[in-house]
Amino acid sequence: MVSLSEKIRNLPDHPGVYLFKDAKGKVLYIGKALSLRKRVPSHFRDSPSYSERIAALISQIADLDFILTDSELEALILESNLIKERRPKYNVVLRDDKHYPFLKLDPKEPFPRVSVARRIKDDGALYYGPYVPAGTMWDTLFLINKAFPLRKCKSLKGRKLCLDYHLGRCLGPCEGLVSPEEYGEVVKRVRLILEGRDRELVKLLERQMRETAERLEFERAAQLRDQVQALKQTIEGQKIISAKGEDQDVLGFAQKGKEGCVQLFVIRGGRLIGRESFAFEEVAEKGKAAFLSSFIKQLYLAKTSLPKEVLIPFPVEDQGLIEEWLSARAGRKVSLTVPQRGKRAELVEMAMHNAEEMLNQSLRSSEGRERALQELREFLGMSRLPRRIEAYDISNISGNLAVGSLVVFADGAPKRSDYRRYRIKTVLGADDYAMLREVLGRRFRRQEEMPLPDIILIDGGRGQLNAALKVAQDLHISRVTMISLAKEDEEVFHPSQIRPLPIPAGSRAKHLLQQIRDESHRFALAYHRKLRGRSQLHSILDEIPGIGERRRRILLTHFGSLERLQEASVEDLRRVGRIPAPLAQAVHDYLRAYSP
Repeated sequence: MVSLSEKIRNLPDHPGVYLFKDAKGKVLYIGKALSLRKRVPSHFRDSPSYSERIAALISQIADLDFILTDSELEALILESNLIKERRPKYNVVLRDDKHYPFLKLDPKEPFPRVSVARRIKDDGALYYGPYVPAGTMWDTLFLINKAFPLRKCKSLKGRKLCLDYHLGRCLGPCEGLVSPEEYGEVVKRVRLILEGRDRELVKLLERQMRETAERLEFERAAQLRDQVQALKQTIEGQKIISAKGEDQDVLGFAQKGKEGCVQLFVIRGGRLIGRESFAFEEVAEKGKAAFLSSFIKQLYLAKTSLPKEVLIPFPVEDQGLIEEWLSARAGRKVSLTVPQRGKRAELVEMAMHNAEEMLNQSLRSSEGRERALQELREFLGMSRLPRRIEAYDISNISGNLAVGSLVVFADGAPKRSDYRRYRIKTVLGADDYAMLREVLGRRFRRQEEMPLPDIILIDGGRGQLNAALKVAQDLHISRVTMISLAKEDEEVFHPSQIRPLPIPAGSRAKHLLQQIRDESHRFALAYHRKLRGRSQLHSILDEIPGIGERRRRILLTHFGSLERLQEASVEDLRRVGRIPAPLAQAVHDYLRAYSP
């Protein structure tokens, strides 16, 4: 039996596709090469830039197979088809095409109809799509069935005139009431819709409507008028992107750690007619160009209607080769462009923003939160999922107006009803450790108000964690896992570990801990700012003659901040503070003149 290393040494200097397999013969990864002899060995050279995913792939390779092709372009096409068929674990694999339907029109039939297809077959029919999202396909099909009288039945054999004929939605080919030539004219118009040339069709129908009206064929003119109105309603519901009427696909990409999202905007005739998001759980941190290249090849493998231009956020691997492939499939030039300025760059930026938002939604979803909790449980070696997590932070300026915050996350999401704010009462000076001990002590002594959490997260390093552990020990709190998260290196300090634990890069556990820590910091800082504002406001009111303690308290309670008080009218001050008009005017003038 030939060994793997021997197979690699004897690879031909020829274009082709290679398949890495594990010990059981399962395909792990499929790649293409201009030269198999040069490309395949490069996978096995040690490199510090290799991600954990690539290292895991290499460790499992036990065998390889290859297929020779006549050119690198043929290798690219074969690679894409094999990935679609074999769905290897370490390739970028799109979800099954059944999620993205097509519309099918078979011109070989004497009286074609438009139908929904889940897969493309090599049967000579025309397939339009895939439609993303699927709702755009149903809208298009509804428009065609409503405005253009094609047959709806699957077969003409044994059929008689149905309700669609009597409603004017079918020309009656089952009874021979229409010639193939006349029927073919309707098919041509439907194809214009399917190809995204609906504005061109509107102009054609409007011209025909005028001509038939001039010939006094008013019934036919009314039918054309209804078709024009239906088309215009559909067009008006589409977002106008450009008045030039371009056919473009726009791709945006976002990545956080290992997870990524691609956003696709479909623009036809200058109008946004569809969009879709594609989520991926494993994206190499330093391989964006290779990832997006693989995505593009799979995306357009099944598409029959190709745009003239694909806008992408950055150059991708095999860009020229992909352009050559797409152009050959379309029968015209198809370009992959990275716009630098202008309207096209704005479109890519919009797609990038949408991709980032969709990725954030995925991270915040219930499924995403559950995965984050599972990762956190494994990372901390806990026996159960940390359903309730409390985080604490201290905010002060040189010990002045010191406050503490408690935020709670339940099942990975904020539970704001359990948030608490603490005004530091027993600590003098800037002693963050003592302040933290006071806050935790007050929290633990009132356990009847809230259940103990599974994890307590402290903002800080080893010193803050030790302060929290001392409080827990003194109050005999033992069922809670305590950790701290240092902001500088994003490391976790754990009581049982001497050295800090680096959180796996790109993990959902890391994202969740950072989110909770940042929320506790935000909540503490907001309270501290509020107290500073009230303190400043209190001191200002002390300086105004005629404002005593009672009126000062009323104004503080009602307005709450210096900004709101400065915006108040004389009448507001007089009414709220119950003070005479001359004094209200004096207060108003003083506040307007005050500048902190």
